Amino acid sequence: MDSDISSYAQRLCRSGLAADEALLWAAPGQGQPRWNRHHPVCARLDPLLEKPGIGAVVYARPAEPYAGIFDYLARTAADGVIRPRDSETRVFLTDLPVAESPDPDRLGPALSDRRCLVIPGFGLLAHGKDMAEACVCFSAACFAGFVKFFADSLQASRTGNIGRDRIRTFERACTYLSATAVFEGGLMRGPFETEADARAAIIEAGRAVVGHGLVDASFGNLSYRLGHSLYITTSGSFLDDLKDSVAAINLDTGAVSGGRPSSELPAHERIAGQTNFLAIVHGHPLFSVILSMDCHETDCPHSGDCHRLCPRSRQVCSVPVVSGETGGGPYGLSQTVPPAIRSNKAAIVYGHGVFSCAASDFNNALGRMVTIEHLCRKTYFEQIGIQIRP
Repeated sequence: MDSDISSYAQRLCRSGLAADEALLWAAPGQGQPRWNRHHPVCARLDPLLEKPGIGAVVYARPAEPYAGIFDYLARTAADGVIRPRDSETRVFLTDLPVAESPDPDRLGPALSDRRCLVIPGFGLLAHGKDMAEACVCFSAACFAGFVKFFADSLQASRTGNIGRDRIRTFERACTYLSATAVFEGGLMRGPFETEADARAAIIEAGRAVVGHGLVDASFGNLSYRLGHSLYITTSGSFLDDLKDSVAAINLDTGAVSGGRPSSELPAHERIAGQTNFLAIVHGHPLFSVILSMDCHETDCPHSGDCHRLCPRSRQVCSVPVVSGETGGGPYGLSQTVPPAIRSNKAAIVYGHGVFSCAASDFNNALGRMVTIEHLCRKTYFEQIGIQIRP
């Protein structure tokens, strides 16, 4: 097996999304399907690898609590489709079709225009042009399912329509939640004076963001401003391995070197140009995202477009919540995050994640994000009204 290919799948296991013994993946080599291990289902899935555009497949029953959550979402899905509302779904997935079995004849039509689907009792099937993309889609689906289930449960508890099936699933899912992360500092101290130190600090902070459960490795981004240069993680990079994944941008000329910068570069550039903050961390902590979507407005004319354009001023745990699409443009989060960051040092983007900044290094930025997620998780369980605590 190619160690570089297998390392992508191993990240899913390290992130707690799947157990190694449950994970099947294939990347066709020399015209032949190549699976990581023998399993009866592999022969059933082989025809998928012959379809145009499918360069790699990842198939597994995810680890708990994701497995139980997806079983519930699948059996309650309207029209056989799970429709999450988070940012990962909009960027990577569109929605999550539900299939009855892992038979190619049933999976093929759904996978022609979707990159991941749910097979109740079996697991998730994700594909991409390569293993990296397939694993990103699998990870995005786990994030989307978790956020949808817990966000919908909070809303259902308020309306009194939560139902016994949801309560049972909720209680079981909570038994698998990991302990709340604690940040004790210890990262490199700034301000940094050399490019080498700035890059080293980003690499170290990236590992810490993943280690504290604030992102799956394939999501989020970091940057550091040093003089007239901005050093930022590259697009599609894995935050737990940034050795060769930090680009440099000349803030005066816009010249880029070292790879394609993160799609969130416009927001990082504006924060760097409009504030005194040097270090920026963007992560996707689960309960911060869940509460960002918890809006009490009814009959809102912007309903369904909340992620792109929300005119209301909102806060969660004293942190401003803003709308904004990935990247630049008139509705880009590059328009909404920098003003919120300027006076609050942090902002939560609706359905997306948290931006946190600091004046000299990543210690305070990361510590603040850990605190925000802790408060959001605590607030969630105080509000939901189900007498259980993880």
